[in-house]
Amino acid sequence: MERSNRIGWAQVRAGVFIFLALLFIAGGVLLMGQKTKMFTPKGKLKVMMEDVAGLKDGAPVWLAGVDVGVVTAVEFVDPERSNEVTIFIEAEHEALRKIGPDSRITIKTRGLMGEKYVDIIPSRFYSTTPPQILRGAPTAKLDDVVQKAGTTFDRVNTIVDSITQGKGTLGKLANDPALYSNIVKLTSELSELTITINRGQGTLGRLNRDPEPYNRLVSILNRADQTLQDIQKSEGTLNKLIHDETLYAKLVLLADTSVQAAGDVRELNRKLTSPEGTIGMLVSDRELYDRGLSLINRADSSIKTIEEITGRINNGSGTLGKTINEKELYERVNRMVDSVELLIKDIKQNPGRYVKFSLF
Repeated sequence: MERSNRIGWAQVRAGVFIFLALLFIAGGVLLMGQKTKMFTPKGKLKVMMEDVAGLKDGAPVWLAGVDVGVVTAVEFVDPERSNEVTIFIEAEHEALRKIGPDSRITIKTRGLMGEKYVDIIPSRFYSTTPPQILRGAPTAKLDDVVQKAGTTFDRVNTIVDSITQGKGTLGKLANDPALYSNIVKLTSELSELTITINRGQGTLGRLNRDPEPYNRLVSILNRADQTLQDIQKSEGTLNKLIHDETLYAKLVLLADTSVQAAGDVRELNRKLTSPEGTIGMLVSDRELYDRGLSLINRADSSIKTIEEITGRINNGSGTLGKTINEKELYERVNRMVDSVELLIKDIKQNPGRYVKFSLF
């Protein structure tokens, strides 16, 4: 009986040890699963790039700075037709929903010489069906940066050499002794001017020392402020111009009326200049213009003829001119008219002398 009890206790101790070991292993597996996201649902994504800059399998994948997956493979998918490299990514299924065609996918480096990783900028949209293939953005290489930096340094050295040799504006500024002398002279003159101003000499010195201009300016500002207050408090024209809404409404009505009047004027101008109207025909009809010009020429010729006739009459030429200008002819005509009047009067008074009428 004692032997069997000892065997039972040994078995119990072994069982407890095995149970604790299994429990420890299960805890470790769960802990590692949480760290590595082993039990999180995952999806796959392909990224096409021309250059992966040394990206290797197992590199992390970051979405907005959050580690959401890992690179499972980097290889040429179709080397016979294209030089593009395909990056196979395994990432959390929820993270893939935030990746879309507008996402920017690049390869970056941790630090200057650290490991490579895939950096993804999230899409602005949440997709229920994540994309399967996307195209990555070109990766800036360190060699390109160094080459550009070398080119920049070469240009800087060229500029420095030009300045040292006295070429260009900066070169003259750096090497011209006359310019240096002028700057020294200008500095001394400014120093003397500052001393003069501080002593109260000259206009600027008086403005700096004399408080009267400042007091006058303050007085002007006070009076202006008082004037504005008086305008706001008074019932005069300016106050009405500022606060009277009726005047504002009238001005708006006047503006509307002016706009309407301008429209009417434009319409009238259109009608006047239209070829269908009288004024439009007068303006644009060439035949009417020629007729008017001919009429003006004839009228001018007629006026010249009348002027010639009037001149001849005034000179006494012709019958009408003599009739108007000769006094003797005028007197004869006057006596003839008087005789005719006397004859007509006598006929009226004594018709028998001039008309005899008989039936047999």
